Amino acid sequence: MAFLLACIMGASLVLYVLLGGADYGAGLWDLLSSGANKEGQKELIANAIQPIWEANHVWLILIIVLMFSGFPPAFGTIMTALHVPILLMLAGIVLRGSSFVFRAYSVLDSRTQRAYGYVFSMSSCFTPFFAGVILGAVSDDHVFVSQDVSLNGYVLNWMNPFTISAGVLTLALFAFLAAAYLTVEAPNEELRRAFRRRAGAAAAAGGILAILTFILSTRYARGLAEGLVHNELARYSEFAAFITLALACFALYKDSARVSRAMAAAHVGFIAVSWAAAQYPYLVRPGRTIFTSAASESVIRDIVYASIAGALVLFPSLGLLFFVFKDKRREKTAVLSVEAPLNIQY
Repeated sequence: MAFLLACIMGASLVLYVLLGGADYGAGLWDLLSSGANKEGQKELIANAIQPIWEANHVWLILIIVLMFSGFPPAFGTIMTALHVPILLMLAGIVLRGSSFVFRAYSVLDSRTQRAYGYVFSMSSCFTPFFAGVILGAVSDDHVFVSQDVSLNGYVLNWMNPFTISAGVLTLALFAFLAAAYLTVEAPNEELRRAFRRRAGAAAAAGGILAILTFILSTRYARGLAEGLVHNELARYSEFAAFITLALACFALYKDSARVSRAMAAAHVGFIAVSWAAAQYPYLVRPGRTIFTSAASESVIRDIVYASIAGALVLFPSLGLLFFVFKDKRREKTAVLSVEAPLNIQY
């Protein structure tokens, strides 16, 4: 049951990366919008995020709830040892969400709207960075535990070249996802071409950073590096990630937006799976595994059953949300622009 609950958490992480991660990456492209069609790029990003950005956080909430309910010792260690990056990530989530809403409704003062826009863009960048830092920190051996108390990692010991590289890699992967998704959402050829170029650049950056992160892991996170090499599922996922990255780049070159979107999602998803497989069975290295940190068997069993019951409601609800706001969105773009313009001025 503990293993099954860990698998549910891993699946939630993959879904959060594929859905919420694209929203963060879109914030980076909002910051880097440029050229004659700068306003169109910002409007495309806002329209793409607007209907679903809050719903995507359900996966992060689920991961947190499952961890503190099912694996309380590991949850306590993470929240104590990595309090600083977690707090910074949380601040980014709050700032990003509030500034996105305020920007949409601050239509009378362009300077105020511009300020909210910068807050949204910057918080969209540093939030995934610290998320990657957290994942890197729980993968190295710097979160020591003695008598259930974390001894180091509280202030800056969680930061090293490996965790920084993991944070930048996370941002690059999210930017790749966002650009690939936006090529499909783009209403005209000019915008589609702009985000195709950005998706290609992000794909190249992500590939280089993935290699660099692995090299650094051999020094700072040897257990994770060994898992990436020796764990069978991790090896297969790494190979699949390489193949899907190549296919995504080829699809971008051929201007096949839907194929590139699917391959980009598969690439990032396989990277998340390879990390989870290499990390198994640890929740926090080197002292907390899913077996030593699990609550009682009856509690774990009830949590698993509750998760399954919740999935019966959650997935149809999200499916309906995407059907209403995404499948039909391209047909309604013109109507929405006339009836409820965001009036974003930069």
